[in-house]
This record gives sequence, C-alpha cells and structure tokens, in this order.
Amino acid sequence: LMEFSGSQNLVLAAKSLSESIRVLKQDIVTGEEETSSSSSMDTARPWKGLRVVFTGSLEGLTRGEAQKLAKLLGAKSTPGSVSKSTDLVVFGEKGGKKLEQAQTLGISTLPADEFLRIVEDLHLLVEKKGSE
Repeated sequence: LMEFSGSQNLVLAAKSLSESIRVLKQDIVTGEEETSSSSSMDTARPWKGLRVVFTGSLEGLTRGEAQKLAKLLGAKSTPGSVSKSTDLVVFGEKGGKKLEQAQTLGISTLPADEFLRIVEDLHLLVEKKGSE
C-alpha cells in the first residue's frame, strides 16, 4: 500500500484532478479557515466529500459503474441532477442540459476521458468479463 500511494501515476492523477476542480478553502461546517494539515489532499480518495454528477455517455461504462468509481475516489454522493451544491460534473459526449447548467452555475467540469484516465491511473478500473 505504501508503495502504491507513492507511485508517480497516483501523484500525477491527483495533481491533474486538483487542477480540474474548485477546492473550498473554508470549512463548510464550522466556517473556520482550514489549517495546512487539514487541507492536504487525501491521495487515496482525491474526491473526498465531493458531490459528483455524471452527464452524457461515458465510453465503456454504465452510469452506475461510473458512480461507483466516483465513490471509490471518495465522492460523498453522485446525484442525478445539477444544483448549486454540486462540486463537479463529469461530462461525456452529448452532455446536454446538465453540462450547460454546471457552466452557468460556475461548477467545475471534467471531461469523461479525463475521469477514465484518473480511474485507470489509480488502478480502479477492472476489465469486464468477456471483453478482450
């Protein structure tokens, strides 16, 4: 586990993710500023506490599979609709109204191919039986 958590792929994936999402600097529960120790990224669960919405088609994954992967990344929830409490929208081909709404609300977005790359870099994607 220690070797895995220090791997270059994991570090690059976490860095890519951190550049792609908006990170709040204030503790939502207490309203207090975070300390440097509490704001360090949990590399094993880089999406810890985020509300992540999926829209459009995700190549090779069902919506349910993508939601499970987001939760493995630490997502708090994967609702079916965009709201002002949404933290990140992962969009595939034909993202449609959810993508437009996210952009209007200023919510961070991530292309589906980037999501898949993060998942692959963290070795979370397991090849489906029967596909070769």
